[in-house]
Amino acid sequence: MEVSIIADITQDLLQLQYSQNFPITGTQEADINLTLPPVPIANATLFGVVTDGTDPIADATVKLFDSLGAPYQHTMTDASGAYTLEGIPAGTYTVAAVKDGYLLSSGSSVVLASGGTTQADLVCTPDASLALGTIAGTVQTLVNLTPTPLAGAKVSLLDAGSQVVATTYSVDDGEFAFYDLSDGVYSLVASAVGYYTTAPMMVTILNGSIANVTMTMAVDSRTYNGTVSGVIRDQYGNAVAGCFVGLFQVVAGQELLIATTKTNTDGKYLFGGVTSGEYLVKAKQTR
Repeated sequence: MEVSIIADITQDLLQLQYSQNFPITGTQEADINLTLPPVPIANATLFGVVTDGTDPIADATVKLFDSLGAPYQHTMTDASGAYTLEGIPAGTYTVAAVKDGYLLSSGSSVVLASGGTTQADLVCTPDASLALGTIAGTVQTLVNLTPTPLAGAKVSLLDAGSQVVATTYSVDDGEFAFYDLSDGVYSLVASAVGYYTTAPMMVTILNGSIANVTMTMAVDSRTYNGTVSGVIRDQYGNAVAGCFVGLFQVVAGQELLIATTKTNTDGKYLFGGVTSGEYLVKAKQTR
């Protein structure tokens, strides 16, 4: 009778490492040191099925986040809604799924053990509003012929009957957006102080499409300027009526008188239509 002896299965504790090639000449002594890193601990596997609560959802994106919420790994579900994520270090994670037309599932917290297999099924809820259209755009102006974002512009969305259905304002980088739009033909109009109102821009939403647009506003030189005003008083603090006031523009250190006026009975003066630049005001009163 033969006795079979099954040898113990050995496992690596430290990874194989190697040195660089080196020469030996004559009686030379070679000192070769190696540092062996530990063998990675067996990784975990996460699997499950994504459904809408009843039916499986194919081609959904399943994403795994680490304990700090940072994205770690992702995959897609197959025709049966199943997914598998492999090679995951042991630890605590959150997994969630999403697909166009569905809301992001609630995150499922999972604790993965070394070499273990864990199941996490996910539910994505369909949302009809996600099948509606979106208009995303940017409002800009030209500064020395260079497109520059324009913040604070009012953007109005009009329906096919020219009725305003929504308004919004561009933010610091000029961006704006309208969403949850039914299919149809819309027009956009942008307005802002100091700029000409744009001509209507036509946009068509079809089958919940996304439209990206750029609206360019031209400066209105009649209103795109500043004012300079103030009150002239005497040494006793009394308002000086009929006082001469001059507005000087400073260019390259030189003062150039560009406008004059006189104060009213309250000692007030006002210069309008002042364009960008550096200025100073001078005033005097004669008998």
